[in-house]
Amino acid sequence: MKTLNLMKTVVILSLLAILSSCSKDDDEVKNKTAIKFKSINPTTKSADLKTVLTDGLALESFKINISEIEFEFDDDDPLFNDDNAVSDFELKGPFEVELMEDGNPLEVILVNNVELPAAAYDEIEFEFDKNKNQNSEMYGKTAIIKGSIDGTPFVFWSDNEVEMEIEFDELFNLEDAGNALLTVSFDLRALLNPAFGGVDITAATDGNQDGIIEIYTGDPDGNSNLANLIWKRMKYIIKAFEDQYDD
Repeated sequence: MKTLNLMKTVVILSLLAILSSCSKDDDEVKNKTAIKFKSINPTTKSADLKTVLTDGLALESFKINISEIEFEFDDDDPLFNDDNAVSDFELKGPFEVELMEDGNPLEVILVNNVELPAAAYDEIEFEFDKNKNQNSEMYGKTAIIKGSIDGTPFVFWSDNEVEMEIEFDELFNLEDAGNALLTVSFDLRALLNPAFGGVDITAATDGNQDGIIEIYTGDPDGNSNLANLIWKRMKYIIKAFEDQYDD
């Protein structure tokens, strides 16, 4: 359902998250946590309703593939130092996350009612990996971004595999009671808008003149250097923060 900001909430029902840990004590207090992914974009729209990041550059879609999410305890938390301490918590994917569709940024509830120990966490780690679903547009790819440059369609994709560690601005605390919503945001302005430190791809060319500007390692259009810059910039666009919520 679209919000007033043209943002959608999409619940991914086809993916199963398996929560794994090495807990020695199953009686520790746990809290239910939901994890939401969202993309951050300007609200400027072109005539065809695509999101405009900068002059000549409009975005249409953005997808990523994550194989695992890991919550890391704060070293000073009593649970971490206790004899019955549990290990860091892992959510097993894969998670195919759609962050933009038809030019509209999306909010995605990735997993819901995850039971985490009541503790403090200082970091969250993502494993970006190639998609293994042969029926998916993302098969063999880790990230895909589509849009247009001066009216010519472009596609960026990467098959790089990497672990990205994101530190919380403040400790992510789960108290003895209450639920929490962990929001992970992807700022596309910081990826592709030079005014926000992003990569300027407006100079990318359609080298083979097939009507599509291709941007990936070894692409036939000569844009490999831009593809490498985009991927290197990816880790700088992700932030995570916590909000309380009610059932």
